[in-house]
Amino acid sequence: MLGHYLAGLIEGDGSIIVPVTNRNKKGKLLHPKIKITFVDKDAPLAIKLQEVFGRGTLEYPPKTKYLNLLFQDVASLEKIAVLLNGKMRTPKIEALHRIIDWLNARSRSSKLPFNKQLLTKLTLDRSPLGDNPWLTGFIEADGNFYSNFKVNSQEIAQEIRHYMRISQKAIYGKRCNLSTAVNPKLLNEDRSNKHIMEKIREFLDVKSVNEIKRTRETFVEVTYEVRTSKKNSSEKLIAYLSKYPLFSSKHQDFLSWCEIHKIRLSKSYQTIEGTNQLILLKNSMNTLRTHFNWDSLNRFFTI
Repeated sequence: MLGHYLAGLIEGDGSIIVPVTNRNKKGKLLHPKIKITFVDKDAPLAIKLQEVFGRGTLEYPPKTKYLNLLFQDVASLEKIAVLLNGKMRTPKIEALHRIIDWLNARSRSSKLPFNKQLLTKLTLDRSPLGDNPWLTGFIEADGNFYSNFKVNSQEIAQEIRHYMRISQKAIYGKRCNLSTAVNPKLLNEDRSNKHIMEKIREFLDVKSVNEIKRTRETFVEVTYEVRTSKKNSSEKLIAYLSKYPLFSSKHQDFLSWCEIHKIRLSKSYQTIEGTNQLILLKNSMNTLRTHFNWDSLNRFFTI
């Protein structure tokens, strides 16, 4: 199961970097790199992955609220490549195939006294999303649990907005310039994330994939977004994440979000006590959370 989870995590917020040449200008041998980015509060999850692989380096970029978990040694790269192979669902599979090519080329040129079996590059995983924790890893990277509401003059909650949102940039590995944003036909289908977002939409019984465009100074940022705003889609998500749980701080956000879902369905928010409970739960989520419980990591995957 670790392979599926790791594939979703890396496809959502990771990078597989393979050098174009074997050595730099100074003659130093270059190795590929696998990088997974976390918000700083999720350092315990990054450290857990370090423990599982027995390798990896934590990097804290200055003046950011993020950290990177880096794998650069050949043993870790081989382990991760084997785990990911056949588990990926997005155009980022091309980067995995490049690192497999690098590993295979290294094996062919090795002077070690044995013949190492080469890795076969497997295709995209097209198994049902509900069969494994790939979507869990993807939500860890690019999901967000959201709840908000207004309080009327009687201090009772109303207009409750409640959903899980997953977003992903439209095109893998490229920015969309103004012309491609205006003319979607110019987008390379092989690099489009529309297919996987449609699969997620279908699995969670969401009506549509939203296309979000934000104009930046030199380009248009285009993303796809899926929101579980309806009762049925929220309950499908709850059933899935109860079977394949999250491990980052989003696990605790999810538990609070589930309680809000119950209050919303029961309409107990229509009392002062119910509204107060909503306020407590909302104030324990996302950036407002100040207490963290990492007991869930005791049940993390092993290799």
